Amino acid sequence: MPMREPEALPQPLDLGPFSVAEARRAGVRRGRLYRSDLARPFHGVRAISESQHDVRARCDAYLPRLRSGQFFSHTTSAALHGLPLPQRLGEDPTVHVSVLAPGRAVRVAGAKGHQLIPRAGLIRLLDGMPVASPVETWCQLATMLTVDELIEVGDALLSKGTARRDEAAAAMSAAVQLDDRPCIGRLRDSWAEVRPGVRSPGETRLRLLLVRAGLPEPSLNERIYDRNGAFVAECDLVYRRARLVIEYEGDYHRTDVRTFRNDIVRRERLEDEAWTTVRVTADDLAQRPAETVSRIASRLASGPPAPR
Repeated sequence: MPMREPEALPQPLDLGPFSVAEARRAGVRRGRLYRSDLARPFHGVRAISESQHDVRARCDAYLPRLRSGQFFSHTTSAALHGLPLPQRLGEDPTVHVSVLAPGRAVRVAGAKGHQLIPRAGLIRLLDGMPVASPVETWCQLATMLTVDELIEVGDALLSKGTARRDEAAAAMSAAVQLDDRPCIGRLRDSWAEVRPGVRSPGETRLRLLLVRAGLPEPSLNERIYDRNGAFVAECDLVYRRARLVIEYEGDYHRTDVRTFRNDIVRRERLEDEAWTTVRVTADDLAQRPAETVSRIASRLASGPPAPR
Protein backbone atom coordinates (compact mmCIF):
# COMPACT_ATOMS: atom_id res chain seq x y z
CA MET A 1 0.00 0.00 0.00
CA PRO A 2 1.51 3.37 -1.00
CA MET A 3 2.25 5.79 1.81
CA ARG A 4 -0.18 8.64 2.24
CA GLU A 5 0.95 12.12 1.30
CA PRO A 6 2.00 14.11 4.37
CA GLU A 7 -0.72 16.40 5.60
CA ALA A 8 -0.31 20.07 4.78
CA LEU A 9 1.31 22.26 7.39
CA PRO A 10 -0.60 25.26 8.70
CA GLN A 11 0.51 28.72 7.69
CA PRO A 12 3.06 30.20 8.18
CA LEU A 13 4.95 26.96 8.91
CA ASP A 14 4.77 26.03 5.23
CA LEU A 15 6.88 29.08 4.31
CA GLY A 16 10.20 28.28 5.94
CA PRO A 17 12.09 26.81 8.90
CA PHE A 18 10.18 26.58 12.17
CA SER A 19 10.72 25.22 15.65
CA VAL A 20 9.17 21.99 16.86
CA ALA A 21 7.67 23.91 19.78
CA GLU A 22 6.05 26.39 17.40
CA ALA A 23 4.58 23.55 15.34
CA ARG A 24 3.19 21.79 18.38
CA ARG A 25 1.54 25.01 19.53
CA ALA A 26 -0.04 25.27 16.07
CA GLY A 27 -1.56 21.82 16.51
CA VAL A 28 0.83 19.80 14.31
CA ARG A 29 0.96 16.17 15.41
CA ARG A 30 4.32 14.93 16.72
CA GLY A 31 4.51 12.17 14.10
CA ARG A 32 4.08 14.73 11.29
CA LEU A 33 7.33 16.39 12.35
CA TYR A 34 9.28 13.20 11.54
CA ARG A 35 7.98 12.69 7.99
CA SER A 36 10.61 12.54 5.23
CA ASP A 37 9.48 15.78 3.55
CA LEU A 38 10.83 17.79 6.50
CA ALA A 39 14.54 18.38 7.00
CA ARG A 40 16.07 18.67 10.48
CA PRO A 41 18.91 21.19 10.06
CA PHE A 42 19.30 21.73 13.83
CA HIS A 43 17.91 20.10 16.93
CA GLY A 44 14.37 21.29 17.49
CA VAL A 45 14.07 22.84 14.01
CA ARG A 46 12.26 21.64 10.90
CA ALA A 47 12.53 22.96 7.35
CA ILE A 48 10.58 22.32 4.18
CA SER A 49 13.67 21.23 2.25
CA GLU A 50 17.28 20.21 2.76
CA SER A 51 18.44 23.34 0.96
CA GLN A 52 20.97 24.93 3.32
CA HIS A 53 23.61 25.28 0.61
CA ASP A 54 24.67 28.83 1.48
CA VAL A 55 25.29 30.77 4.66
CA ARG A 56 22.07 32.77 4.42
CA ALA A 57 19.99 29.59 4.14
CA ARG A 58 21.79 28.02 7.11
CA CYS A 59 21.20 31.13 9.19
CA ASP A 60 17.53 31.15 8.19
CA ALA A 61 17.36 27.54 9.37
CA TYR A 62 18.94 28.48 12.70
CA LEU A 63 16.70 31.50 13.33
CA PRO A 64 13.94 29.50 15.12
CA ARG A 65 16.59 28.61 17.75
CA LEU A 66 18.02 32.10 18.08
CA ARG A 67 17.25 33.64 21.47
CA SER A 68 17.26 37.25 22.61
CA GLY A 69 20.84 38.51 22.91
CA GLN A 70 22.26 35.91 20.54
CA PHE A 71 23.66 36.85 17.12
CA PHE A 72 25.63 35.41 14.21
CA SER A 73 29.39 35.97 14.39
CA HIS A 74 32.88 34.92 13.28
CA THR A 75 33.00 33.25 9.84
CA THR A 76 29.20 33.25 9.63
CA SER A 77 28.92 37.03 9.96
CA ALA A 78 31.96 37.43 7.67
CA ALA A 79 30.14 35.54 4.92
CA LEU A 80 26.92 37.50 5.53
CA HIS A 81 28.91 40.76 5.20
CA GLY A 82 30.57 39.51 2.00
CA LEU A 83 34.07 39.48 3.49
CA PRO A 84 36.66 37.12 1.97
CA LEU A 85 37.45 33.88 3.76
CA PRO A 86 40.04 31.20 2.97
CA GLN A 87 38.60 28.13 1.27
CA ARG A 88 39.05 25.92 4.33
CA LEU A 89 36.65 28.14 6.27
CA GLY A 90 34.42 29.38 3.48
CA GLU A 91 33.25 25.82 2.83
CA ASP A 92 32.66 25.01 6.51
CA PRO A 93 28.87 24.75 7.09
CA THR A 94 29.16 25.46 10.84
CA VAL A 95 26.96 28.36 11.99
CA HIS A 96 28.71 30.55 14.56
CA VAL A 97 26.42 32.02 17.21
CA SER A 98 27.61 34.40 19.93
CA VAL A 99 26.10 35.78 23.10
CA LEU A 100 27.32 38.56 25.37
CA ALA A 101 28.53 37.64 28.84
CA PRO A 102 27.10 36.56 31.21
CA GLY A 103 24.91 34.68 28.72
CA ARG A 104 25.87 31.06 28.08
CA ALA A 105 27.27 29.95 24.73
CA VAL A 106 24.96 27.67 22.72
CA ARG A 107 25.71 23.98 22.42
CA VAL A 108 24.00 22.28 19.49
CA ALA A 109 25.18 20.10 16.61
CA GLY A 110 25.92 22.14 13.48
CA ALA A 111 26.60 25.35 15.41
CA LYS A 112 29.54 26.76 17.36
CA GLY A 113 28.77 28.89 20.39
CA HIS A 114 30.84 31.80 21.71
CA GLN A 115 30.58 34.02 24.78
CA LEU A 116 31.88 37.56 24.17
CA ILE A 117 32.72 40.61 26.22
CA PRO A 118 30.02 43.30 25.74
CA ARG A 119 31.24 46.23 23.61
CA ALA A 120 29.53 49.27 22.14
CA GLY A 121 28.41 48.82 18.53
CA LEU A 122 29.19 45.10 18.51
CA ILE A 123 25.83 43.96 17.06
CA ARG A 124 23.87 45.26 14.12
CA LEU A 125 20.95 44.12 11.98
CA LEU A 126 21.70 42.87 8.47
CA ASP A 127 18.62 42.06 6.40
CA GLY A 128 16.76 41.58 9.65
CA MET A 129 19.35 39.25 11.17
CA PRO A 130 21.39 40.18 14.25
CA VAL A 131 25.06 39.87 13.31
CA ALA A 132 28.43 41.06 14.56
CA SER A 133 29.45 44.34 12.93
CA PRO A 134 32.05 44.08 10.14
CA VAL A 135 34.87 45.45 12.32
CA GLU A 136 33.89 43.23 15.26
CA THR A 137 33.84 40.29 12.84
CA TRP A 138 37.39 41.12 11.73
CA CYS A 139 38.48 41.10 15.37
CA GLN A 140 36.76 37.77 16.01
CA LEU A 141 38.47 36.21 13.00
CA ALA A 142 41.86 36.75 14.64
CA THR A 143 41.27 33.47 16.49
CA MET A 144 40.81 31.61 13.19
CA LEU A 145 42.92 33.31 10.50
CA THR A 146 46.60 33.95 9.86
CA VAL A 147 47.98 37.48 9.80
CA ASP A 148 47.94 37.58 6.00
CA GLU A 149 44.35 36.31 5.89
CA LEU A 150 43.37 39.01 8.39
CA ILE A 151 45.03 41.60 6.14
CA GLU A 152 42.86 40.38 3.25
CA VAL A 153 39.72 40.84 5.36
CA GLY A 154 40.94 44.24 6.59
CA ASP A 155 41.64 45.40 3.04
CA ALA A 156 38.13 44.31 2.06
CA LEU A 157 36.66 46.34 4.94
CA LEU A 158 38.45 49.45 3.70
CA SER A 159 37.42 48.98 0.08
CA LYS A 160 33.96 50.46 0.68
CA GLY A 161 32.82 54.00 -0.03
CA THR A 162 34.76 56.87 1.52
CA ALA A 163 32.43 57.53 4.48
CA ARG A 164 32.13 53.87 5.45
CA ARG A 165 35.84 53.35 4.87
CA ASP A 166 36.79 56.16 7.22
CA GLU A 167 34.35 54.87 9.84
CA ALA A 168 35.73 51.34 9.54
CA ALA A 169 39.34 52.54 9.71
CA ALA A 170 38.64 54.50 12.90
CA ALA A 171 36.90 51.50 14.48
CA MET A 172 39.70 49.11 13.49
CA SER A 173 42.34 51.46 14.85
CA ALA A 174 40.46 51.72 18.15
CA ALA A 175 39.99 47.95 18.34
CA VAL A 176 43.69 47.15 18.18
CA GLN A 177 44.40 49.50 21.09
CA LEU A 178 42.57 47.14 23.46
CA ASP A 179 44.49 44.50 25.39
CA ASP A 180 41.55 42.23 26.24
CA ARG A 181 40.87 40.88 22.75
CA PRO A 182 41.92 37.33 21.90
CA CYS A 183 44.98 37.22 19.60
CA ILE A 184 45.46 40.99 19.88
CA GLY A 185 49.05 40.69 18.66
CA ARG A 186 47.85 39.08 15.44
CA LEU A 187 45.29 41.85 14.97
CA ARG A 188 47.92 44.56 15.48
CA ASP A 189 50.34 42.91 13.06
CA SER A 190 47.65 42.70 10.38
CA TRP A 191 46.37 46.25 10.96
CA ALA A 192 49.88 47.59 10.29
CA GLU A 193 49.65 46.22 6.74
CA VAL A 194 46.00 46.89 5.93
CA ARG A 195 45.50 49.42 3.13
CA PRO A 196 42.40 51.13 1.69
CA GLY A 197 41.41 50.75 -1.93
CA VAL A 198 42.17 47.07 -2.53
CA ARG A 199 39.41 45.27 -4.39
CA SER A 200 40.26 41.59 -4.10
CA PRO A 201 42.27 39.17 -1.93
CA GLY A 202 44.47 38.52 -4.96
CA GLU A 203 45.47 42.18 -5.07
CA THR A 204 46.26 42.04 -1.36
CA ARG A 205 48.48 38.97 -1.79
CA LEU A 206 50.26 40.60 -4.74
CA ARG A 207 50.92 43.81 -2.82
CA LEU A 208 52.28 41.92 0.18
CA LEU A 209 54.53 39.81 -2.03
CA LEU A 210 56.11 42.88 -3.65
CA VAL A 211 56.55 44.96 -0.49
CA ARG A 212 57.97 42.08 1.53
CA ALA A 213 60.44 41.41 -1.28
CA GLY A 214 61.78 44.93 -0.79
CA LEU A 215 60.07 46.70 -3.69
CA PRO A 216 58.46 50.11 -3.12
CA GLU A 217 54.84 50.12 -2.02
CA PRO A 218 52.62 50.76 -5.04
CA SER A 219 49.61 53.04 -5.24
CA LEU A 220 46.33 51.12 -5.23
CA ASN A 221 43.56 51.38 -7.81
CA GLU A 222 44.87 54.68 -9.06
CA ARG A 223 43.22 56.52 -11.94
CA ILE A 224 45.42 57.25 -14.95
CA TYR A 225 44.78 60.06 -17.44
CA ASP A 226 46.23 60.83 -20.86
CA ARG A 227 48.29 63.90 -21.66
CA ASN A 228 45.08 65.84 -22.41
CA GLY A 229 43.56 65.01 -19.03
CA ALA A 230 41.11 62.40 -20.34
CA PHE A 231 40.53 59.29 -18.22
CA VAL A 232 42.33 56.18 -19.49
CA ALA A 233 42.03 53.49 -16.82
CA GLU A 234 41.91 52.67 -13.14
CA CYS A 235 44.65 50.17 -12.42
CA ASP A 236 45.20 47.72 -9.56
CA LEU A 237 48.80 48.52 -8.53
CA VAL A 238 50.60 51.56 -9.91
CA TYR A 239 54.22 52.73 -9.90
CA ARG A 240 53.73 56.18 -11.38
CA ARG A 241 57.41 57.24 -11.69
CA ALA A 242 58.18 54.09 -13.68
CA ARG A 243 54.88 54.38 -15.59
CA LEU A 244 54.25 50.77 -14.64
CA VAL A 245 50.87 49.22 -13.80
CA ILE A 246 50.39 45.72 -12.43
CA GLU A 247 47.04 44.06 -12.97
CA TYR A 248 45.93 41.07 -10.92
CA GLU A 249 43.76 38.97 -13.22
CA GLY A 250 41.32 36.54 -11.67
CA ASP A 251 39.62 33.92 -13.81
CA TYR A 252 36.76 36.28 -14.66
CA HIS A 253 39.20 38.30 -16.77
CA ARG A 254 39.45 35.20 -18.94
CA THR A 255 35.94 33.77 -18.75
CA ASP A 256 33.87 36.96 -18.97
CA VAL A 257 33.87 38.02 -22.63
CA ARG A 258 33.17 41.68 -21.96
CA THR A 259 35.92 41.93 -19.33
CA PHE A 260 38.37 40.14 -21.63
CA ARG A 261 37.72 42.55 -24.49
CA ASN A 262 37.79 45.63 -22.26
CA ASP A 263 41.16 44.50 -20.87
CA ILE A 264 42.62 44.44 -24.38
CA VAL A 265 41.40 47.96 -25.16
CA ARG A 266 42.65 49.27 -21.83
CA ARG A 267 46.14 47.83 -22.31
CA GLU A 268 46.34 49.41 -25.76
CA ARG A 269 45.31 52.80 -24.38
CA LEU A 270 47.88 52.56 -21.59
CA GLU A 271 50.62 51.66 -24.08
CA ASP A 272 49.62 54.66 -26.17
CA GLU A 273 50.38 56.80 -23.11
CA ALA A 274 53.77 55.10 -22.54
CA TRP A 275 52.63 52.89 -19.65
CA THR A 276 53.80 49.31 -19.27
CA THR A 277 51.35 46.67 -18.01
CA VAL A 278 52.37 43.51 -16.15
CA ARG A 279 49.64 40.90 -15.76
CA VAL A 280 49.73 38.62 -12.71
CA THR A 281 47.57 35.56 -12.03
CA ALA A 282 46.96 33.34 -9.01
CA ASP A 283 49.51 30.84 -10.37
CA ASP A 284 52.14 33.57 -10.52
CA LEU A 285 51.63 34.22 -6.81
CA ALA A 286 51.36 30.61 -5.67
CA GLN A 287 53.81 28.83 -7.96
CA ARG A 288 56.22 31.50 -9.24
CA PRO A 289 56.48 34.21 -6.55
CA ALA A 290 60.24 34.83 -6.94
CA GLU A 291 59.94 35.00 -10.72
CA THR A 292 56.99 37.38 -10.41
CA VAL A 293 58.96 39.72 -8.14
CA SER A 294 61.93 39.56 -10.51
CA ARG A 295 59.78 40.48 -13.53
CA ILE A 296 58.38 43.53 -11.79
CA ALA A 297 61.69 44.57 -10.24
CA SER A 298 63.39 44.53 -13.64
CA ARG A 299 60.73 46.77 -15.13
CA LEU A 300 61.05 49.18 -12.21
CA ALA A 301 64.80 49.26 -12.68
CA SER A 302 64.57 49.96 -16.41
CA GLY A 303 62.46 53.08 -15.85
CA PRO A 304 59.53 54.38 -17.90
CA PRO A 305 59.21 53.41 -21.57
CA ALA A 306 59.83 55.98 -24.26
CA PRO A 307 56.67 57.78 -25.42
CA ARG A 308 55.23 56.63 -28.72
